[in-house]
Amino acid sequence: MRRDLFYFYPLPVQPVFDAFVQAANRKFGKQCKVDPYKTVNFGLNYSFKYNMNGGALTIHFMPYNNGTAVDMHYTIVQAFGARYQKHADDVLIFVNAVVGAQAQRVALDLNQFLAYETGMPVAPMTYRPQPEAQPVQQPSAPPKRFCTNCGTPTAPGAQFCTKCGKKL
Repeated sequence: MRRDLFYFYPLPVQPVFDAFVQAANRKFGKQCKVDPYKTVNFGLNYSFKYNMNGGALTIHFMPYNNGTAVDMHYTIVQAFGARYQKHADDVLIFVNAVVGAQAQRVALDLNQFLAYETGMPVAPMTYRPQPEAQPVQQPSAPPKRFCTNCGTPTAPGAQFCTKCGKKL
């Protein structure tokens, strides 16, 4: 089973890419393979929370409309029941907190990402939000902040990370 979820951030590629690497490494404890500022790839193991029994997530990045387009490309072993959208929402909540912006769901073509990665010319793209899609909802509690250096959750109003000491 393959699913592609496309998002837009009104930010340059570098901070968005770095936040997804932090999400993979620190939030989900995955060591990922990266092609700097183009792809992040890591395996998905068995999980009750997301009903996944194995697969992979490849996240593609490309400059898009004065921001960054992101494709979360899920390849999951089982055919039915995988909660890839729930997994994506959890990744995006972490990334949104790190970059300080909300992901917006958009309609794009995976071939545009693949052409960009290989250096092929890409047709001009326009921003087309999906009308029925809603932005990822933050929890009803005050939004958690995360250290941009180590990804540790921080207390509201904290000026320094309790784990690494970096100024927030």
